[in-house]
Amino acid sequence: MTRPPVPPRVRLVALVLALATAACAPVPRDPVPRPSAPQPQPPAVSAPTANQRNAACQGTTASLRPDGTELVRLPRGGVIDAIRQRGLRVGVSQTAAKLSSRNLRTGVVEGLEADLALEIARAIFPDRDPAEVPKLIEYVAMPTRDRFLALETDQNGRFPPATNVAKVHLIIADASVTCERVDTFGVRFSVPYLETKQALLTYRGTDGVWDPRTGVQGRTVCSGAGTVNLARITERGGIAVPVVDTTDCLVQLQRHQVDAVSTDDVILEGFHDQDPNTEIHPFPPDTTDFAAVAVSHRDDDLVRLVNAVLERMRGERMRALYAKWFGDRPMVMPPADYEGG
Repeated sequence: MTRPPVPPRVRLVALVLALATAACAPVPRDPVPRPSAPQPQPPAVSAPTANQRNAACQGTTASLRPDGTELVRLPRGGVIDAIRQRGLRVGVSQTAAKLSSRNLRTGVVEGLEADLALEIARAIFPDRDPAEVPKLIEYVAMPTRDRFLALETDQNGRFPPATNVAKVHLIIADASVTCERVDTFGVRFSVPYLETKQALLTYRGTDGVWDPRTGVQGRTVCSGAGTVNLARITERGGIAVPVVDTTDCLVQLQRHQVDAVSTDDVILEGFHDQDPNTEIHPFPPDTTDFAAVAVSHRDDDLVRLVNAVLERMRGERMRALYAKWFGDRPMVMPPADYEGG
């Protein structure tokens, strides 16, 4: 049986639809090139390397011992007077689940580091209604790359781009204690409140991305610019992919633009909660870092007050906070390292 011929108008419509469908179809793309890159730093400062990390500090990573009076008198003097007049400005991530992230329902910043900021504020404002103290804290979102530029220090004052970064009194954003940060940005660290390990996040079941024998060798691995993680990735043969904020790495992983994300394990646990299709692996070799509150080198009184608060919390109160945010994971507050021992 012979089919009737297709009218020319129908053939034309079919051709237009076919061309439109072809135009909308996704075009396969080559992998995005991800070369390692030096990290943004103040003038005359190069990207961190293994030798630099082992070099002696010009300053010191040891902190200042409280004199025992910080929490039994009304805080006065220096930057503390300014804080009591205008409020406490704290630099946090606001996107690091379990550490400091903004609850989208309530608008409140929550996490271990937000709780620490509240304890410090209570010590600065002991004469205020406890219910009003949270209102005296202003949380400022700090991208990973720029967070240390937010402190009013001599070093940052000589670095023009620092004038474009919002200024804060404290940075509580999983800031690892390093010599480079002391010397480059004029940071004075408190005693550490958190011990972390660098780890890797990949997609579950991604063949060949994670092999304990080769680790990150030849793989594109994303981490926050200006972090100690990037140098370790490069040292192990990986292709370091820096981003302004570490949270951007999760987006890159989800878009398959990188093979893995590498940062502190506590941050990766938050990423895994956001995307359960991911899995966490140890980073080779085993590395341990200590996170502390970062303060300007000009503000010794504030450093001592922060340390007094952390020492008061050492033991049961800190264990309760660890349990609140990290569940049954065993965690112990790192020992203090004070000038003079």
